[in-house]
Amino acid sequence: MSGPVIEALVETDTSAYIITTLALLGGILAFYYFYIYDTHEEEEEQQPQQQEEEEDEGEPIEPRDFTPKELREFDGVDGRPLCVAVNFNVYNVAKGRSFYGPGGPYEILAGRDGSRMLALMSLDKADLKDDWDDLSDLMPFQRDSLNDWVIKFESRYTKVGKLIQSRE
Repeated sequence: MSGPVIEALVETDTSAYIITTLALLGGILAFYYFYIYDTHEEEEEQQPQQQEEEEDEGEPIEPRDFTPKELREFDGVDGRPLCVAVNFNVYNVAKGRSFYGPGGPYEILAGRDGSRMLALMSLDKADLKDDWDDLSDLMPFQRDSLNDWVIKFESRYTKVGKLIQSRE
């Protein structure tokens, strides 16, 4: 092979080497950012949530059945106990008072059956029912959403009873 052909091959190999090296470095930086740096930020964001979960549950609530009307007394106002019903289970959410208590972003759920609102991913008062709600009209994807919420509540809060239609 003559001189210019060899020089062209060497330049091509050098360029390919540089491009490959830059691509690998870019991949390493992307890995660092998305898997190490970003994970560290998530851990920092979870710390306040863990502190919230460590808050006091308040006065113990004797396990029992609740009607929707009886549940209304557990709204956290004036230091009262704080409960939310999700899919016919009632949870003591006092350790999440900053979320569900008076002035919290989810205070609309306090002392109520929040199942429909959680299934619909809505905080619209129109989606809140004061009376018994059998949830029979929920679509399958809404039921799936509600079941995800049940898992979250069961992992964070103490179950204190069942939501029943009436005492009759």
